[in-house]
Amino acid sequence: MTVKKRHVFYISGFDPRGAAFYRLLYQREAAKQCAVGGLNAQVGPRRRSSDISSSWQIQSGVGDQRTAIHYEFLHWDDIVRAHWVRDEIQVLAAYLRAFWIYLSSGALSRVLKASWPPFVTALFPLAILLTVLGLASGAAVGAYQLIALAEMPWWVGAIAGLGAFGLLIQGGRLLERRMNSYWLLRIYAFSAQQGLGNLPDLDARLNEMARHIVAKASNSDADEILIVGHSTGTIMATIVLARALAIDPELLQQQRSRISLLTLGQCIPIVSLLPQAQQFRDALSTLAQAEKLDWIDFTAPTDGACFALVDPIAVSGISQVNPDEPKPKLLSPRFARLFAPATYAKIRRNWYRTHFQYVMASEKAGEYDYFAITAGHLTLAERHQSLPSVQHYKRPKVFS
Repeated sequence: MTVKKRHVFYISGFDPRGAAFYRLLYQREAAKQCAVGGLNAQVGPRRRSSDISSSWQIQSGVGDQRTAIHYEFLHWDDIVRAHWVRDEIQVLAAYLRAFWIYLSSGALSRVLKASWPPFVTALFPLAILLTVLGLASGAAVGAYQLIALAEMPWWVGAIAGLGAFGLLIQGGRLLERRMNSYWLLRIYAFSAQQGLGNLPDLDARLNEMARHIVAKASNSDADEILIVGHSTGTIMATIVLARALAIDPELLQQQRSRISLLTLGQCIPIVSLLPQAQQFRDALSTLAQAEKLDWIDFTAPTDGACFALVDPIAVSGISQVNPDEPKPKLLSPRFARLFAPATYAKIRRNWYRTHFQYVMASEKAGEYDYFAITAGHLTLAERHQSLPSVQHYKRPKVFS
């Protein structure tokens, strides 16, 4: 099928930045990718298209093929901002509550069994925080003792100790801003509450998104309706599509538009492995049984914030309807092939940059191209039909 019209619904991850940021990111990175892949994409201005969405038009072409894209950003960034804990003590408290939920329910051990990198990623910010607090406390005590040895008044030692403590804490804050480690703490805290069903505002928004997609799809003349979820947005995208199918069971049967689901850097198991998240597992089961759904999941083994090449259906304890053609098709973007070695080495050193690479441009043309997927003339399934799903991926051992 040649896609002349496509409607994209994009759901971002746990990110307080909204449509303005993501539209600018798309425009900037599309321009870079066009110079590499040959696709010409013109990105139009952003406008508010509904209470829960903003959109922009994209006109693209390669050779004689022309495609018009309606790119719609589904908002839940306002909900993220409402739950974005800013105080460091509150962030730590929220994370420790989430840690206890995962530990006591057995979900943390299941995360480790499913894929050790996200397990390490979940504990890494806490390790940094405790290390900084330990060093700061040690520096405070050391400064006080040095003043005492110099036989100076105790209050001078107290001031020196507090100064050393504050200096180390500030250094830790600068390190955190560079590494975005508190972002991970917030994600796990939020995901734990979602798994427990304690986020009615989010649940209501996901219902709105589902109704919105059904309404748009029912009146669409697009050749492909592509739903994209990135990071924790993959959790939202799967829930929204499952609820859309509950509203309209014939949604996937329509002749005009092919409905496709693209999940990028998925971290679905951080919710689905919680015992209390049965409703979410039911949503995943709905998608696993959807016969005409094209679902492709891209994850990179170098992305420690995702469950790389882990089947989110099977790991959640859900049986595949067709084991020979499981949903989703698991693929790696193979980022290493898309960059010069020096550039790729730099990207790998930054977990945040690696986790966003799915929606960014590359240096070289390759099989994975987000802008060809969303603005090109092939459907998601057709573009990747020659690639088999990665099965039985053997992750590197923690200790070799």
